[in-house]
Amino acid sequence: MNFPSLSELTPYYNRTDLLEKVVEQVKKDFNWFNFKITFKGKEVSPYQELYNQILPLIDELLNDDYPKLMAMLYRIDLDEEFLNRKLKESEHVDTDEVITDLIIKRELQKVVIRDMYSSKN
Repeated sequence: MNFPSLSELTPYYNRTDLLEKVVEQVKKDFNWFNFKITFKGKEVSPYQELYNQILPLIDELLNDDYPKLMAMLYRIDLDEEFLNRKLKESEHVDTDEVITDLIIKRELQKVVIRDMYSSKN
């Protein structure tokens, strides 16, 4: 079974059933570090709503608590080497924006993989 890479997730962006699970996964992972994510579904897209909530948290962690940020990325399962490579590829984009985007995509990837496994059984 081939799992989609982070760059192959675009077809899943509009799947409401999966995005609801992504929201729950993000809430769970951020709650682990005492960050509250609330989702109202009123933004242009679920991605944008999550992005708008996560971005200031990542910015704060980058500036004030880098070890906590690294612990969160570890929990989310975003590989540090992969992250560094993406940051170098996106040198004209703010670091907090790249990290926020990768967090959402990684959470979506986890949900898609779980969905693929559950539909296989």
